[in-house]
Amino acid sequence: MAIRSSEALRQFSPVRIALPMAVGLAMVGYLLYAEWVKSGLSWSEVEERLVWTPRAFAYLTLALSMVPVREFGYIWQLRLLTDRRLSWTACFQVVVLWNFSAAVSPSIVGGTAVAVFMLLKEGLSVGRTTTIVFTTIFLDQFFYTTIPLSVSFLVPQDDIFAPLHSIKAEWVGTSVVAAFWSAWGGLLAYVVFLIAALFVAPGWIHWWLDKFLGLPWMSRWRERGLHMSEDLLTASRDLRRRPVRFWLAVWAATSLAWFGRYWILNAVLGAYSPVPMGFYDYVLASGRQAVLWVLMVISPTPGSAGIAELGFSWLFRDLVPVGMALTLAVVWRLLAYYPYLIVGVPVMTRWIKRVYGRDVRD
Repeated sequence: MAIRSSEALRQFSPVRIALPMAVGLAMVGYLLYAEWVKSGLSWSEVEERLVWTPRAFAYLTLALSMVPVREFGYIWQLRLLTDRRLSWTACFQVVVLWNFSAAVSPSIVGGTAVAVFMLLKEGLSVGRTTTIVFTTIFLDQFFYTTIPLSVSFLVPQDDIFAPLHSIKAEWVGTSVVAAFWSAWGGLLAYVVFLIAALFVAPGWIHWWLDKFLGLPWMSRWRERGLHMSEDLLTASRDLRRRPVRFWLAVWAATSLAWFGRYWILNAVLGAYSPVPMGFYDYVLASGRQAVLWVLMVISPTPGSAGIAELGFSWLFRDLVPVGMALTLAVVWRLLAYYPYLIVGVPVMTRWIKRVYGRDVRD
């Protein structure tokens, strides 16, 4: 899980920052133009529909307030996982740069390598860093898989996927549904594996992985896999001795972060929905958002740029004014995604000065 300083710092280069922004803006610009042309909307008509009514102002204020709520949840989570060894300031910087790295990397890659590097530079041991990374992965993956399942008890799956059936290209809707269930199944298998490796049978999983990676045709991945096997065993020894109150606090912090994450999008919908949304509408929106987040996890584009906006326009088109789905997708991403690209560089500069001083060479 090691990463050199030079490799990690390259994650914050201007090119890596500009790439997702360029990709996202290009894709969204084209899709917005196509949507407005198809709907026969002019820019002035779009502006009229985005007028700041009292309801829109209230909900957009709520959406904006959820951004620090989300970040505080993850900062609190990290402070708990470090046993309060890192200050609130250090936790803030690590969380922001962890998310910043994820925002400029393909979603299927994420920002884990940079997070490991930063935590080690903060003075944490390899064992503690390993535990923190696997715990955060486990908690996030658990939410990715359980939220769709929980919502399905309140909202029929047909209602969740209904907008996809109205897409003219039938194969698109079918492909999205298939991609979601495939991704969700993969995430669920990963969660079950982590539960077994961290809590239920760590010794057996370690033994099984060593045997499996010892097969001749696994030589390409053997070294990296054996490191992961040892890391899982190290994390398990730490996590299994943790008291219940620790897990309750970590669970509360993670839940707060996900609450903020979900309500950024829900509040944007509430601001401009044709009619005021009720309880069922928000549960339905949460179910669709769960689908969107799972699809974004497997996106090959940096920070899911373009894929997130397009997915929003497909899944929420019946909850927003006609021709405004992509426009509101951009509003959502301006609140939920682009802030990382804006604050990442100044936070990175402060972190480097605090950790390295003026010398950032290996």
